[in-house]
Amino acid sequence: MAAKILFCLTAVALVVVTSMHFQGLNSIQNLLNYHDGILSKRELAKGAAITIPNSPVSSQVEIDTLGIPHIYAKENNALAYSLGYMHARDRYFQMQLVSSIVMGRLSEVIGEPGIGSDKFWKMFDLEAKAKKIYDSLGQIQPDLYNYLQWYEKGVNAYISAEEPKYRDPLFTVWGSSPRPWKAYYSLLIQWYMSFDLTYNDDYVNRQEVLDKLPPAVREAIYPMEPDGKLWIIPQQKNAYEGMIPGKSVLPERSLSGRSVLPEPYFAQRQNIYAARETNRSLGSNNWVVGSSLSDSGQLFLCNDLHLFLTTPNIFYEAQLCSDSMHVYGFTIPGIPAVVIGHNEQIAWGLTSGEWDVTEQYLLKTNPANDNQYLLDGKWADMTTRTFEIKVKDHGPEELTVRYTVFGPYIKRDSIAYGLMWHPSRSASAVQSFWQIMRASNWTEFRQALSLYDYPCQNFIYEDVKDNIGIVCAGKMPVKPVNYSGGLLDGTVSPVWRYVPFDSLPQSFNPKQGYLFSANQEPERSKYFYSSRWYEDLYRPGRINELLSRGKKLGFEDMRQMQLDIVDLSVQDLRKLLIKYCSGEEVSDNWKQMLTWNGKLEYNDREAIFYRSFRRSTGMVSAGLARKIGVRSGPYYDQFLNFLLKYDSVKYGDEEIYCKDYFEKIVKATDSLYGRNFDKPGAQSSASNPYTFSIEQMTFIPGLAVGVNDIGGSDNTINVNYSAHPVVRMIIEVKDGVIRSWMVNAVGQTGRINDGEYLQQLPCWKKNLLHGSQFTRDEGKLRSISEQIVFSTGNK
Repeated sequence: MAAKILFCLTAVALVVVTSMHFQGLNSIQNLLNYHDGILSKRELAKGAAITIPNSPVSSQVEIDTLGIPHIYAKENNALAYSLGYMHARDRYFQMQLVSSIVMGRLSEVIGEPGIGSDKFWKMFDLEAKAKKIYDSLGQIQPDLYNYLQWYEKGVNAYISAEEPKYRDPLFTVWGSSPRPWKAYYSLLIQWYMSFDLTYNDDYVNRQEVLDKLPPAVREAIYPMEPDGKLWIIPQQKNAYEGMIPGKSVLPERSLSGRSVLPEPYFAQRQNIYAARETNRSLGSNNWVVGSSLSDSGQLFLCNDLHLFLTTPNIFYEAQLCSDSMHVYGFTIPGIPAVVIGHNEQIAWGLTSGEWDVTEQYLLKTNPANDNQYLLDGKWADMTTRTFEIKVKDHGPEELTVRYTVFGPYIKRDSIAYGLMWHPSRSASAVQSFWQIMRASNWTEFRQALSLYDYPCQNFIYEDVKDNIGIVCAGKMPVKPVNYSGGLLDGTVSPVWRYVPFDSLPQSFNPKQGYLFSANQEPERSKYFYSSRWYEDLYRPGRINELLSRGKKLGFEDMRQMQLDIVDLSVQDLRKLLIKYCSGEEVSDNWKQMLTWNGKLEYNDREAIFYRSFRRSTGMVSAGLARKIGVRSGPYYDQFLNFLLKYDSVKYGDEEIYCKDYFEKIVKATDSLYGRNFDKPGAQSSASNPYTFSIEQMTFIPGLAVGVNDIGGSDNTINVNYSAHPVVRMIIEVKDGVIRSWMVNAVGQTGRINDGEYLQQLPCWKKNLLHGSQFTRDEGKLRSISEQIVFSTGNK
């Protein structure tokens, strides 16, 4: 214990002395203060049975040796109170930090480094919107309104009772104190998740590709529709053929009369817009296997969620049991609901939908008055609002935001647009999860999802009646005719309409006997969902390959699938070598690629060489983009397709030869690998490209945990790139009974001085999932290390 505190103190002191970026940290003098500094902090006393008298609720919390609370009460509000108490005990710094970010109040916690974040979030004014939405629940869904209110009471009960010496050390590190939780903060957490998964800023680059490149070049290098695509929703091959004799067509992707930009925008202009890069590793996998494909007639539902991996993790495992609800799975601290898991009748899991719900409307501003923009043939005035940003250790800053009918006015690098981030308009996911937790069949599950808005998700499903299904749920704005993912016309008033719920992609008990999603396109539809479907084809291909091979599948097959690190893109590399290097002299490394199985073991020479190939491909792709005069290079999948499918493409007066670009990749790969890895011991050194760090969520240097023994890429089922599977889950239905197994990448607690910090990391690496203790009888629980009884009496 003392060693942990000393390490934490040393790391923080080093940061304070050497890094001005973290000037929001507490001073060394305050950190060293014996009475209330970091040396005064004590690890929570655990291992005892305690009773909290005079409580407003009656409940029993059994906490097992993994820190998982099993909460029992007669009333749902008592469950909310008790879960709030546990979330606050284990994760309150995380809850306060995340809610502060979304309210645009991060600078109050970390000082000046938070100003940029606050300026972004303030313009959406989400704190006020959350209050309004929460107040409306009192009229439209009073049971949820009260449930969230009791959660607030439970959170604050822990905060007010906690002795300062047991307070999370991070409050001391950042020189802050816990502030009371408010019920509407739960809605803020939804927007935080939506930002990670739905906020995109690549439309300017996409518009440049659309405007500058001739259709033949664009289709060759930046295709949107790959051959042999694996949809989420099973469909007959060529489902839309025959609509016009002799022609395969796609129905018009619009219900709106608006059009895209009326004229090319970048034809004579260099694109200097600094876009926010889309993180292509975020996403997730889920699949469900029906009884006809399993080894003992059971159903399996599997889920692993790919997000930024930090300590603590965003997820927290819990069991909630009342007279009217019994549910088990992963919650998000700040939200008193199980977001993936099961009850006694149904099970569900999630993957990101990757839908295009951010829109940038290109504006034409008045040269004589930059506060006006052209709208419906007239100059329209922008409105303005001024926000105050409070900054710790500094005076407040003012932020003035101008608004158009589309949303906030943004001007960057001479480009002006109105920003519409559709998730900022609503927050009904908590309502949906509130109903999902109590749903008992497919009909009730779909009814609950009809309320769901953001972040758009693919909800996989199974139930005790031997049914499987999937619903791709969320509020998808209907796009204009012929829209292809670029900017939208900001000279015409918007008419926002959303794809009707019954028209969203969904499937129930398909003939193939299984369903899966890995962030691929949901179905061939008349509605536009995204232009990014060509960025990850190999991961869904590998899932389908393992599920469709005809083998009867059992639990161990599911567990090993989640660990799978075979990259199918290696097959395309093999084809490229045969196409371009057959009969030519290449190094032994390339010859090994011809026979290698594509399994990305972290310490294998072939896997390390292949990672060098991936990096080199990205560099050459960027070079190709410069050659054709655009800023954004093709995705990895697109580039390999171009090199495989074409020999050359004509661009202006020049011919772009694919062989030349593959030879550039070969040369760059040999150089990169030889420079960094082709020497004794390099494959096991810290420079190994599969090594990554799990950062503490505030990114304090010295608190990161290095991981150097996991393979994989963003193409493999077991993703190991910039994102990772932060939790994994397997749920079995057999003979009408649901059982489940789960693992968290790090563990339950977020306290850096807790003996159970990072407790589950060794098991997560090997996917050694623990069986959930899903039972209504608390007497059947095992490995219980603590008990908390909330009593309404005085004893």
